[in-house]
Amino acid sequence: MASTTPPDRPPPPPPPPSGASREEWREWRRTTRRYYRRGWGWAPFWGIVLIVVGGYYLLKDLGYLYWVQADVLWPILLIALGVWILVQRMSSGD
Repeated sequence: MASTTPPDRPPPPPPPPSGASREEWREWRRTTRRYYRRGWGWAPFWGIVLIVVGGYYLLKDLGYLYWVQADVLWPILLIALGVWILVQRMSSGD
């Protein structure tokens, strides 16, 4: 059975020539950011969420988190997630 190899990833976009406008440089930075972020998506985020939730329940069952109540923890986590998403969107410029 023949195995197929995935195609090589194309090189990152070349920078604009000298004398390029500010908007051309901004677009190049956006394109470069997208190039290096491609492939990650939300996968690391969901992995981290699963680890945190599993760790929380493990420590709660072992009695180490008797002082943390889930009815207070979940709203705090949701607010932190919302702030994180806003910061990410504002910093990426998309």
